[in-house]
Amino acid sequence: MLMRIPLSAGLAFAALLGASVLTAEAATYGRSGSPGLQIDLEGQSFDIGLSVAGRFLAARHAESVGNLVAAADLTTGVLSEVPRSEIMSRRAHLVMVGAGRFEDAAAIADELIATRPQDPLVVYTLVVRALHQGEHTRSLALLDGIPDSGVNGIIAPLLKAWLLAGEGRTADGVAALDAMAGNAGLAPVAGFHQALIADLGGDIVGAEAAFRRTFAASGDRPSLQLIDSFARFLVRNGKTEEAAKLVADFVARNPQTLLIEPALAVVEGRAEPDRLVADVRAGASEVFRNVASLLNREQLRTEALLFVRMALDLAPNDASAKFSLAQLLEAREREDLAIEAYETIDPRSPYNWYARLGVADAMHAQGESDDAIRLLRAMSSERPERADAPRALADLFRVTERFDDAVAAYDQAAKRMDGEPDWGLLYTRGIALERAKRWDRAEQDFLQALDISPDQPLVLNYLGYSWVEQGVHLERARKMIETAVEKRPRDGYITDSLGWVLYRLGDFEAAVVHLERAVALEAGDPVINDHLGDAYWAVGRKLEARFQWMRSLSLEPDRDVEAELRLKLGGKKIPKPLPPGKKRDL
Repeated sequence: MLMRIPLSAGLAFAALLGASVLTAEAATYGRSGSPGLQIDLEGQSFDIGLSVAGRFLAARHAESVGNLVAAADLTTGVLSEVPRSEIMSRRAHLVMVGAGRFEDAAAIADELIATRPQDPLVVYTLVVRALHQGEHTRSLALLDGIPDSGVNGIIAPLLKAWLLAGEGRTADGVAALDAMAGNAGLAPVAGFHQALIADLGGDIVGAEAAFRRTFAASGDRPSLQLIDSFARFLVRNGKTEEAAKLVADFVARNPQTLLIEPALAVVEGRAEPDRLVADVRAGASEVFRNVASLLNREQLRTEALLFVRMALDLAPNDASAKFSLAQLLEAREREDLAIEAYETIDPRSPYNWYARLGVADAMHAQGESDDAIRLLRAMSSERPERADAPRALADLFRVTERFDDAVAAYDQAAKRMDGEPDWGLLYTRGIALERAKRWDRAEQDFLQALDISPDQPLVLNYLGYSWVEQGVHLERARKMIETAVEKRPRDGYITDSLGWVLYRLGDFEAAVVHLERAVALEAGDPVINDHLGDAYWAVGRKLEARFQWMRSLSLEPDRDVEAELRLKLGGKKIPKPLPPGKKRDL
């Protein structure tokens, strides 16, 4: 069950996990009576042997680069050989959870709970272990100490509801979520879990009512999990026709998704209508996975990783959680670990197809583009009805500057979409066409993309900027880019486009304002710095112009820009603002 809930400032990591944060302790080199490394932790200094020190620093480094598995291995040795401080234990606990080492994490949590009974991460770790042991009452007692604020105001009530269900108190479990269900923003997730709990407890009437309330609260975008679980419920209770319509409507809205296949098999009689959540542990796993999805959407990926690990510890075969783990690892630039996670997904699962696409993406990120191309080509042939594999192949060709190959692959993807590609495919194909110097067709793709999504800032910017560079349609380009800036005010590239079109229109003072902001947003882009230099020159700020050109040159621009910069800095080619309708001589 995916949800979109705005996060307040109070949902920073410190608020989310109490004091269980990635605090950076000071590590200082020195001697204190014996050779080795002196580590200062929380004001306490420890002399430790060189090998221990090496493992400690290596663990810190592994943690900093996102390799929590290696960090956990290294930390294990350190913990057994140095005096334990609370801050070291907290860090070790965090690393163990992030690495999926829950036996070790729980052992550390046992030590921390006495002094930190309100630390959410410590409590959740112990709850996970208690769920494995069937100790629902103990888990409820642990949760009572967690402050009801931030994201914990979502997690704790959901877990309590499932724990009550585990004690056979189905009605109490459902009632525990009534307050959350009364919140419009939280109603879909609360109602979803109420339906699952009631269904598991045998309350068919209550479950159906909760499913229908949740479906209504979800508007026109019910989640896949809701559709799947509701359809299974309906089939089990003799309402197969309604279930089939539910699934068919979802397929009509999402014609290319494979993830609806299990529900489709159920309504077509090809599979048993088993419950999506079969027991209390699976219910708690769903809670943690829901929260991980929320945090990931808010770019809180370290925190999301912790909850995905908890979800997987409770439901180790959950393909959805495995896929989420792989994506989070890839986002942390741990492509090696991401590939390992993708490859654990059962080939029979519909998630396996998307996992293979993920493997190709991770391969490319690792510099193995040829292997990624071979994989995507094989997938394109394997499922000739699907557009996602050739589209991914086209994207890979585009970013590796094989533009003609990219266009061919985009064309193949578009045909598989019945000749009705979405704005995104038209946009990316337009880029490939433009870079392949096939402007007439590229322009048509951009214009068609705007017909589909008139205010799409990426398309408005790319087409507008292209017109500016060609010296055509400058006033229309200005209006398009102004709209793009309104939509994405913190996008330095789009802000640069606005500054550049103003420059080309002769409004140099206004151009400087926008180009300065663009440089502030994207300080490392050589073209944006070059543009600002030209604008400075146009308003007579010649010393600043030369500085910007020098700055641009230091940023390793492409050959054409570099050649022009050297001419400008050498006084051999001073930029002269061109009147509208004239192309810039690059």
